[in-house]
Amino acid sequence: MITPLDILSLETWILILTSFILIRLYIHKRWQVLKDLNIPHDPPTILGVGNMSKFFKDSDAGYKRHLELKQKFGPIYGHYIGLSPHVYVGDPEILKQIMIKEFHIFPDRQKNFQNANGKEFNDNLTAISGKQWKRVRDTLSPTFTSSKLKEMFGIVEDCADSFVQNIGTINSDSNGRFQPAVVFSKVAIDSICSAAFGVNVDSQSKPQGQEPEVVKMALELFNYPVFKNPFFLIFLMFPWTENIAKVFDYSLLPKDCLRYFARLAKTVKKNKANVEQRVDILQTMINSEITDNEVKNGATKGLTEIEVTANSLLMMFGGFETTASAMVFLAYNLAVYKDAQHKCREEIEQVIAKHGGLTYEAMNDLKYLMQCLNESLRLYPPAPMNSRYCERDITIHGLTIKKGITVQIPVYGMGRDEEFWEDPLVFKPERMLDMNEIDPMIFQPFGAGPRNCIGMRFALLEIKISFAKLLQKFHLDVCEDTPAAPIDVSFKSGMRTKQDLFLKVTARE
Repeated sequence: MITPLDILSLETWILILTSFILIRLYIHKRWQVLKDLNIPHDPPTILGVGNMSKFFKDSDAGYKRHLELKQKFGPIYGHYIGLSPHVYVGDPEILKQIMIKEFHIFPDRQKNFQNANGKEFNDNLTAISGKQWKRVRDTLSPTFTSSKLKEMFGIVEDCADSFVQNIGTINSDSNGRFQPAVVFSKVAIDSICSAAFGVNVDSQSKPQGQEPEVVKMALELFNYPVFKNPFFLIFLMFPWTENIAKVFDYSLLPKDCLRYFARLAKTVKKNKANVEQRVDILQTMINSEITDNEVKNGATKGLTEIEVTANSLLMMFGGFETTASAMVFLAYNLAVYKDAQHKCREEIEQVIAKHGGLTYEAMNDLKYLMQCLNESLRLYPPAPMNSRYCERDITIHGLTIKKGITVQIPVYGMGRDEEFWEDPLVFKPERMLDMNEIDPMIFQPFGAGPRNCIGMRFALLEIKISFAKLLQKFHLDVCEDTPAAPIDVSFKSGMRTKQDLFLKVTARE
């Protein structure tokens, strides 16, 4: 009969057992953080990798369970991702402290996924921190002022005109039935390529499957199943492993796509030197380029060459999926809620009469359309969660947050919370009439505080001009198989409908 001692010596078994006990004690100690802070949470388990068992079954559980967990624990509760404690905060007063007043203690969104994007993308605005983040943010912010957006308005309007022409073709050739996810993806990719890179893609005139290479690469990038990559969980649970990924230039995203866009940015940059400059985002970054030595010497503004490339990719990555998503859900809500669509159309006609057309100035007068967009973003925010990383121990209104804890902001959950909204699952644009009455901590589809979305104003401009031109000439309607509101959603690289969604357009008489 074979005994354990025939396989390994007694000393080896003692060493293995001791190691196991020490590891288990270490895990137990790490899992006492939330308990010591009196933050309620479900008990973490080894098999559940902390509290991640629900995520393994459904990757949308993280943001969809907020109201369920709030009812169980209150607006503040905890969660373990592996050994890392996370605190979910649904209290607007505490969030105001975290995201604005105590920003110096919570300057970064997170410590995960900062070095696992590949060398072409690691230096983008959402991944960097500290002085580098401030320098890059201060450099890019003027790109989205009113004066700059006005200069870029013609670029966006051209893409919107192509969109309406494409819708006209759908109306006449396909009985008006269309798939919003496909149509609005083309609008968004055309707009961001033109505005960010100065490249006219014109994907809307091409049949599906015959789009230019830049569109195919963008779709591959945004449809890549990052959550299914085993390294995603490793980096999520053990952020320090990203340092190894950086050494080997590993990326969670497909590297052929990243390198394609990096080459595109460099090619466009090179070509810009030989032609008349036009106002676009890449040109602004090129104009601000500085050397690595200037950064080492304390430069407070400017982008290095690699930062220009990384943030060009960010404009593509951030400006495509989120904008397309917002357009899809706005179109859906206007198709379902016909009264709101009718009011939008009346407003558009009044604004055109006042301004003599859909000018840049006219966009600011589309107030009811903006109410509809805000209400749609409340129900279907492009980013259902936000986060802030704590750099120093702090106590806020009785809540103690230790250094190293990530605060999670349940954007999707707060947007559907009965405590803050009457009939939260019903589309009611009237509730967005006066945004001064809406707490920006409760409604933050583009984030809040200094780390909010830098391209928010560009995205809103793109959406408003596209829908103003659409509703001016067409009616939106549901199809027989269009699901009833509220529609079920899933988060991939952005918020999407869980099932294929089809709508219908008909020309106005």
